[in-house]
Amino acid sequence: MKMSKTLIKVWFFLLLLIVAGCQNAAENLPTQAYNNTNGIKKYGEITDPAELEKLWQEYLYDAANFTGISMEFSNTKEIEPLTVARFCWSKYIIEHDAEELESDREGSYLKLFPLDVALEYARKYFDLDDIDVSEIDENIYDPQKKAFLFSPGSKKEVPRPSYNNLLRGRRLEKAVRNNDVTITAILVNPDSQKFDRIEYRDTFTLKVRRDGSLYFVKGKREYINNHLVSILGNYKYFDKITGFDGNLQTLSMLGETEGRLIFAYMPYEKGENHALMLLNPETMTIEKRLNINREFQVTDINIQGERIIIRLNDRTVSVDKTLNRSEDIMLPGAIAEKIKREPLYNEYGYPLIFFGGYDVSRDGTKYVYSDEVGLKLYNITSGSEKLLSKTVPTPDSELTNNSFHSNPRFISGDNKVITTMTGYESALGYTIYDFNKEMQKTYNIVSEGSSTGYIRYDTGLLEINNYIRAKDNQTGDYKTIYLDFATGEVKEIHLDDRGDTGYIIMPDQYYVGQNHAAFITSSYDKSDNANNKYYINSLNLKTMQAEPKIITIKAANTYILGVLADGRIIFWYDLNPSENGVCITMKE
Repeated sequence: MKMSKTLIKVWFFLLLLIVAGCQNAAENLPTQAYNNTNGIKKYGEITDPAELEKLWQEYLYDAANFTGISMEFSNTKEIEPLTVARFCWSKYIIEHDAEELESDREGSYLKLFPLDVALEYARKYFDLDDIDVSEIDENIYDPQKKAFLFSPGSKKEVPRPSYNNLLRGRRLEKAVRNNDVTITAILVNPDSQKFDRIEYRDTFTLKVRRDGSLYFVKGKREYINNHLVSILGNYKYFDKITGFDGNLQTLSMLGETEGRLIFAYMPYEKGENHALMLLNPETMTIEKRLNINREFQVTDINIQGERIIIRLNDRTVSVDKTLNRSEDIMLPGAIAEKIKREPLYNEYGYPLIFFGGYDVSRDGTKYVYSDEVGLKLYNITSGSEKLLSKTVPTPDSELTNNSFHSNPRFISGDNKVITTMTGYESALGYTIYDFNKEMQKTYNIVSEGSSTGYIRYDTGLLEINNYIRAKDNQTGDYKTIYLDFATGEVKEIHLDDRGDTGYIIMPDQYYVGQNHAAFITSSYDKSDNANNKYYINSLNLKTMQAEPKIITIKAANTYILGVLADGRIIFWYDLNPSENGVCITMKE
């Protein structure tokens, strides 16, 4: 009898285990099982058009920018908060009438999208309990009203394309149901000019909830190497600058010291350290870095003699070329007070109170600066100030009253100072004041992207394919010209093939060094960017002889980092993350 009771207990215990096991098995079944009366959906590629359409419309169509600058996210907290908010906004305006929301202010087309409403969508689509708004600009997020400022767009309803009805744009390549209760979706983005050429793929993983809804968990963008880039010329290739992981556009070469190149690093991201670096051009390696605990721009820094000078609003920072010693030197009070003034503008947004920058002489005894009155010299020793050149009135302009001196720089061994003359949308020219002759000369040769703030060496300025009008002001032609600081002469550089013209030449398209300069010309194919060509040209500053097209790069945008004293040129190119690199030309 006792034996029978024992057996009954054992059997009862085993029965409980079986029931519990069945329950656990049900708990661990893929979510699709809960909403599928026809049985568990099979793992593998999803082929049901209705399911693909739902996946596309609700999740994937608006997921274009999730991967961001880093090209991937391993969890949704890594997605840019503003990107999350905009996705949530896109979902909200599909489900609701945006006109019911409060406007930013009377007459504004922007609507206030409450943070708490955005969070509801963030939880649904990203499994997020928070959106970090601390770094979002106040023009986009109002911290007082705790709401995003978004535009509802056109009132005309635009049909959203189906996943299988996209002939030219981004499309769903395939979606796969995995055995870990996730779905992997692969989207392809064709080249905007050649739709049969894939530019990149986005791969997203979405987790399935018990109710059948999905949320993003990770994503990655992979650019396709279509082998479009080719380079002709004598050069050495590096896949990157070792020791530097930032954006190459945030680097600026200042000069050289003992076989090393001096670079300034000016990141775009808030909170990222600005820095000075020493680079070995033979190995393309950063060998030394000095963080600067202040932000500065590319026009705030250059080398004067044996010092690197960083011009700030209240002081200059002086650093030796080896990056071992730095010194803060406070600005004279007269200049610092001018910088502190509140700006004042006319009805067109042009300044009435103006500060155009300053520079300090190599011996540190003199400053030049410009304000709304004109270009001035300040002497530290005597505390005296002298007006060198007045601001130029512009009576023929309806939008501006004056052309101001900006970005003053000592040149020609501190015997002269050069400034850029401002216009409404671009510069109007250069002015050089000669201290020895106590006279000035103006040069109407400036182009839209030019500025004396980009001067790196005390040699000259280069203008590439600048449209120069004839004396009658009725005709003109595109010319490449060089302004020599020592002589004040303007010299034309003859090019048999000047390439395409009529576009703005940016500062990273040329570099004037100690003995040589380099500049880029180009030819564009309007039907296919893969056929664009960029030519690097060299200029000997002693003989003023140009050596054209020493390097030809096909397909990839090309930029000049710097020119060495021996004439070698450091440049980089970038088509996409799969086709890019850093190169240095080789001496013959």
